[in-house]
Amino acid sequence: MAQTTYILLNFAVCLAPDPNEGRRQAAREENKKRHQKFYSDSIKQWNKETDFKDNFSKILGLGASRSRSDFQTFVLDKQGEGLLQKENLAKQMFSKSFVDEGGRSNRAGKSSRAKWLQGVAKVDRQMYQLSTKGEAMFETGLDRRTQAMLAQNKKQLGFGPQFGPPTMLPPKDRAGQFMNSLSMGMNIASGVMALFPSDYRLKRDMKLLGKSLEGHNIYRFKYYDDDREFVGVTAQEVLTKKPKAVVKLNTGYYAVDYSQIDVDFKEVA
Repeated sequence: MAQTTYILLNFAVCLAPDPNEGRRQAAREENKKRHQKFYSDSIKQWNKETDFKDNFSKILGLGASRSRSDFQTFVLDKQGEGLLQKENLAKQMFSKSFVDEGGRSNRAGKSSRAKWLQGVAKVDRQMYQLSTKGEAMFETGLDRRTQAMLAQNKKQLGFGPQFGPPTMLPPKDRAGQFMNSLSMGMNIASGVMALFPSDYRLKRDMKLLGKSLEGHNIYRFKYYDDDREFVGVTAQEVLTKKPKAVVKLNTGYYAVDYSQIDVDFKEVA
């Protein structure tokens, strides 16, 4: 416990614990836990970002390259099949050809060449469609698949950790601490004095309740940084009527020895 000494006549008072210390310590622990969680979440997010970059490179690089390579292999296979079909068509044409003797044999030869030309034209159309329309459809499909994988990759990345608003540390209850310190001092004094801080500079929300028989104004008030209500006098006023009952502390504030006046200092329940 921190030790601060106020000289009260011929005895000293140790500073009492801060009434808000429990709340302040709880706020510190909460803030510590939030920092630890944020640090842990940051590491997890870093791992996600690493996976995201790796997957991004694979999708746009190796993945697309392999798909195009597979398509080119498919096209070359189809071109080879087309050449083989042309070769077979040519063999069929020559195997069925006739010597040009005019008449019927001449017409049969023309028919065989016509079928060959039709077959070749069909193979050429298929190769043309594969190398133009087929390639365009492949690139469109590849782009759609790539965009879908990129979107899924981004979805898995998610959002980074959010720390949120700062943890608010409750202020020290200096007025309550000061009053508790003086109360401790009074217990130590064991009836020699009933000394309590009564300087108007320490008080707020003062309301006049009446006068004592000795003419001391009696107030209801609160200390700054303390929501409890008390009843007592004001040291500056007592100083004008009974100066021996007033003590100036080394803090510069005044306290009143209530054992020397006809007013009791008390907390309002």
